[in-house]
Amino acid sequence: MAHRSTSEKARRPGRRRRWAAGLGAAVLAACVPWPAQASMTKTRLFEKDGQLVVVSQDVGNQAFAYQWVEHDLRRHAEDPLTLYYRIDQTELPPGVSWADTEAAIDAAAATFNQVTCGRTVKLERLPSDPGQNLGFIQHQLGYGGSDLPQADITFAGWLPAEFMAAAGVPGSFAVALPLVWQTDDTLALGIEVLDPAREFTDVNLDRKHDLYATEIYFNRDWNYVVDNPDLANTLFYIDVQSIVLHELGHALGMDHFGRTEVILDENGNFVDLIINPNSANLMNTNNYMLKRDLSGSDTASFCQLYGNWGKNLR
Repeated sequence: MAHRSTSEKARRPGRRRRWAAGLGAAVLAACVPWPAQASMTKTRLFEKDGQLVVVSQDVGNQAFAYQWVEHDLRRHAEDPLTLYYRIDQTELPPGVSWADTEAAIDAAAATFNQVTCGRTVKLERLPSDPGQNLGFIQHQLGYGGSDLPQADITFAGWLPAEFMAAAGVPGSFAVALPLVWQTDDTLALGIEVLDPAREFTDVNLDRKHDLYATEIYFNRDWNYVVDNPDLANTLFYIDVQSIVLHELGHALGMDHFGRTEVILDENGNFVDLIINPNSANLMNTNNYMLKRDLSGSDTASFCQLYGNWGKNLR
């Protein structure tokens, strides 16, 4: 990845690259009242029989307004059909070893690599220093991290709930935060991509903003498991591979789709979760289940984004 410094030394031919000074974070996966995870802009709340019903319904194979561009030399000059990822080894899920965390993330990447629909994007892992704290956006927010993005996709680690609040997604299990190219050669960080006053590049004319990098963060204030299906994705435990796979789908440009209903009592306590049987896919808005594979809808969404990658490079 062709990283640039934030100093005056940061240049590409004829222009200086400047990092946009933004402390916001995009709400790619926000949180409605515990324990549901949802996209706030597509969620409705109403009362019924003394209970609060949180309904999330996203129709079709949703995609974000910003996407990766194949052969984008602003990112890197390596294999143009590959997205490279790195894993932070310093901020692990509580109670889970590095080996298990690494295996869960690599397994999630392998799940997407197994999808075939023409010549598609591939995910490839880059080595990381065991002592290096990764995460450019967390660095901007004052939570350690690195002073530059470290890969196309960075699994930046498990951070405290305070970070999630600072990033604009209080209470979330996890979030995928984008860095998107602006026309003045700076990067919009996170929630800045929603600012209508900003102008973004679209070098491949696909009517999507050009994505430079994505960083994935997880909330360490939850309990995580790796090989316990009896506990995984119950009210109190989250399966690492499942949540990683869901957030990786976001990093690949896939938004939420599907329908769920979360039932809360008059005090806001969880009562029940109802998932439409036809919407039990990985990218369901309120995905709160053990899910380590892709449904037909997930695969269709992925192929819609990447099925044509490489055709113009042959």
